[in-house]
Amino acid sequence: MKTCIYNGILMDGIHKTQPGGLIIEDGRIQSITTDTKSLPSCDIMLDAKGQYICPGLIDTHTHGIGGYDFNDIAKLSLREVAKQEAKEGVTGFLASLVCETHEDMKQLLTYYEEQEVDGFFGIHLEGPYLNRQQKAVMKEECLRDPMLEEFKEYLHISSKIKSMTIAPELPDAMELIRYGTAHGVVMMLGHSAGTAQDVLAAEKAGAKGITHLYNAMSQHAHRAPGIVTGAVLSKLMCELIVDGVHVHPDIVQATYKMIGAERIVLISDANPCKQLPKGEYLFSGKHVLVDKDKAIVKESGRIAGSTLRLCDALRNMCTYCGCQKETAIAMASAHPAALYGWKKGRLEVGYDADIMIMDEQFQVHQVLRQGIQIQ
Repeated sequence: MKTCIYNGILMDGIHKTQPGGLIIEDGRIQSITTDTKSLPSCDIMLDAKGQYICPGLIDTHTHGIGGYDFNDIAKLSLREVAKQEAKEGVTGFLASLVCETHEDMKQLLTYYEEQEVDGFFGIHLEGPYLNRQQKAVMKEECLRDPMLEEFKEYLHISSKIKSMTIAPELPDAMELIRYGTAHGVVMMLGHSAGTAQDVLAAEKAGAKGITHLYNAMSQHAHRAPGIVTGAVLSKLMCELIVDGVHVHPDIVQATYKMIGAERIVLISDANPCKQLPKGEYLFSGKHVLVDKDKAIVKESGRIAGSTLRLCDALRNMCTYCGCQKETAIAMASAHPAALYGWKKGRLEVGYDADIMIMDEQFQVHQVLRQGIQIQ
């Protein structure tokens, strides 16, 4: 079955932004046309109505949505998660798992290994090899030093593990980073009290990125260069939560100027309470208060993940930094796709037809996943 999306403006931040359309067949982009007058005959003709035709957004760091918690598989529906994510233009996501005991994590990995849901791209293990000094909302009793044999067991159980966050200063962290990299896992650095030199050493060992830059890590102090300093000095990709809460807008702008758009990956780092009404909920074993655009731990008052829609992150990025729409789009599509080696995130022949159609105000109007309209 062939689908033609026409009467739109092609925009992916990689190629020239211009009027045109797409021809889709077998879930992939078959051809791209800039001829707005002569359209091929297709089974489905989808009018973009002059709006932007963009790659679908990819959220590589989210803990759930609408009350569905990736760590709580008893109540989880990945299909419902995928439906809710599509409403904000997200055509693919990684399920970020917070720390659990070794046995509980094995149960989670066994469950996910059996899941085949469109839009579910795999698992991001946020720990358990994290620094207790930078635990954030992680369960401290589940944090531990790197254990390669334990990690090997995780990889034996699950082929769905796509990334892992690790604190590079912990004992044997470099060995685990090298092993994970060699086995196709994108190793990310975070929840760390390490130094800039730890980051650079981890980069040499194969690490590919920084988890939610600025949050739960040592900072850019002029006499004590930490993980943030290392992020600037390195060539690693940097996740950024652009909700105006996790990172001040001025710091977002400074980051954009310091490291450039090419190294930024926009994420939500959403907690499972996202899209729920104001109230009190449970996340990572803690009572979380959700009010408007913020979630905090009831007992401590610290931030407990975001309630950010990824399409709103695009708007915020443009507002804070003055960058173009296409630049922000690439940060949430082409950049994460390139980091993970997925043939997605671009309007290019042969790439997966995960498509979002949005207007000038970043409102999502239509979404296609593998060429099939789902929103």
